[in-house]
Amino acid sequence: MARKLYMECRLYNVNDRLAVLDLTELIEKWIEEGTLVDMASCFLPYRDGSNSDVPDEEGVFQMDIDALEECTGVAGFMDGLTYDSGCAFEIGCGYAWGYPVHLITTDIFKWFAGSTDSSDIYSVSKLMQHIAKIVHFSQFDISIPGYRERNEELRERSIAAFKKNLIEEYGTVSDLPVKMEALPVVYDYYLDAGFGYTESGKALLAQITEAIKNAGKTYVLGDTYGDVAADIDHLRESGQAVFFSDVCEPNVDSGILQGIAYGIGRKPIVYSSTAERYFMAGKYSSWINTMIYYSADKVVFTMDELIAIISR
Repeated sequence: MARKLYMECRLYNVNDRLAVLDLTELIEKWIEEGTLVDMASCFLPYRDGSNSDVPDEEGVFQMDIDALEECTGVAGFMDGLTYDSGCAFEIGCGYAWGYPVHLITTDIFKWFAGSTDSSDIYSVSKLMQHIAKIVHFSQFDISIPGYRERNEELRERSIAAFKKNLIEEYGTVSDLPVKMEALPVVYDYYLDAGFGYTESGKALLAQITEAIKNAGKTYVLGDTYGDVAADIDHLRESGQAVFFSDVCEPNVDSGILQGIAYGIGRKPIVYSSTAERYFMAGKYSSWINTMIYYSADKVVFTMDELIAIISR
């Protein structure tokens, strides 16, 4: 069975769509040339999935998750501090299903792992760095004259390194992915580290932890700034995760971890109080990313709803 890449990338505007289309067609050219002997053609949402045949947002989710399940790897771009939570979900779910993840980032932003004076800086989040093979080059190489030339060189270097990584992964026939499994339950709840990133989130976290204690239950607080492997294991040891999604595109790590939770068969609870909606292509409306919303066991919009669930 030949392996197949699921191409994740923001697809909300023409520049993003063309960027990932160019990358997809380049990979398929390498496949045709015989460079990637253990790979079939890629799956690119929007190109290979027809939203016009899907009656609702849940159908879009199911179409994409079915396509992801038919693939054996994930690749694409990862730029932006918030990026796209649906793409982060696909990366996390693919990782849980044993897929290699290969990404390119060209972003000027960097991530601190820890306090604001930490010296641990990553081109993407520490969690993403753990689960994916990342290509990144500095965009400030002043040895290359000219703004356009410098950026074109950055793109060429990135593509060359990305191709090298794919050849190492798919240049010879290799074993098919092995899915990650859930672990025996140690904690009733895994709580998204995102609750602790703002003062308002900390206030919500205090209410949640008090409700859990009052119900005689246990929890573990996510820590994507510490031992990432241990944090993933804590998620796997939890009966259910609670994720924080108060904006359309929440923290990337939240999306990744929700993908892992879904991938191991433990659908999470998502807390969101936002009333802001987005309309997509004049057909669908959403206040939470489609992949995030429909991969959840339950989405709650008030703290009272969440506490009622915890207190059962």
